[in-house]
Amino acid sequence: MGTHGGRSMPYKLVVCDFDGTLVDSLSTAVGIFNRLAPQLGLRPVLDIAAARSLTTRQFLREHGVTFWRLPRLVRRFKAAAAEQADSLRMVPGLADVLARMRAGGVKLGILSSNSEDNIRRALRANGVENHFAFVVGYPKLFGKAKALRRIVRGERLEKCDVLYVGDEVRDVEAAHKAGVAAVAVTWGFHDEAILRSSRPDHVVTEPAGLLALVG
Repeated sequence: MGTHGGRSMPYKLVVCDFDGTLVDSLSTAVGIFNRLAPQLGLRPVLDIAAARSLTTRQFLREHGVTFWRLPRLVRRFKAAAAEQADSLRMVPGLADVLARMRAGGVKLGILSSNSEDNIRRALRANGVENHFAFVVGYPKLFGKAKALRRIVRGERLEKCDVLYVGDEVRDVEAAHKAGVAAVAVTWGFHDEAILRSSRPDHVVTEPAGLLALVG
């Protein structure tokens, strides 16, 4: 439930990140990164648990991704991800949770750094595309706050009516900057300790926990 001015009420819009949040894509992402690493002069990921304990900026530094190399990496990464979009699977239990949220009158959307085309292909392959009112593929790795603010304005909602659900510290930071509630899920790219250190409004360890939040 959202709390505003001491009053408790259901959230009207739940916006979800995609990779790691809705689909179980960590091992796919690491595989793509490690394939691209030698071509781009980057250090591969050898320890997934260690990588999950780094913020995105720390991860980029640690693996040799400079500011100048980043756009090329993102371009190549998305192209490689497109080849595997149809084989991505939803996080177990989440399809049912989304269906129940929608049945309860909550509007659902997606805001991700992935491309809209990749996202829609994965949603179709999992039979859940119709749950989402919109899909926004925002190309900038660190620009989600701007996109979130635009979504809230476009939907004509109060910020307190909106939840942003993500699996990375940058998702929590984007929600904070946009003035909406941040939900961190622990089954994705970042581990629970680093997510908690970014001070999300809620931490959810299993999909059913999302239902409790939206009432």
